[in-house]
Amino acid sequence: MLSVETMKWRLERMKGRTFPLVQWPGTARVLDVTETSLDLLVGGVRADYTWDRVRITQQRLMQNHELSIAELGGQHDAVGLVSLLAYVQADEVVVSPQTGVVRLADPEGVPMHQPTAPRD
Repeated sequence: MLSVETMKWRLERMKGRTFPLVQWPGTARVLDVTETSLDLLVGGVRADYTWDRVRITQQRLMQNHELSIAELGGQHDAVGLVSLLAYVQADEVVVSPQTGVVRLADPEGVPMHQPTAPRD
């Protein structure tokens, strides 16, 4: 998986660009990237994230082998965060657009928490 520092570096060069949303129609736009935060436009609504939140969410994905929009609250900020990880970690994950779930492509070991979202 890409580190948060690598994500930060890549996203700094993507200001103004878009990437596809998971489960929702449309795209997210990278508005701003700073040393401490990331700002996206998701479904027409601004979503602000600290890099700590991105890091913790990525760790959750790695520990549980999957991450869903529903488990993060289901709102625009959850959609933006799951979509961001699906986009920047595209080589490492499998995305289920119908259920809003991102799963590790090649998980190792037993997940910390068993899945609650339906599998495809």
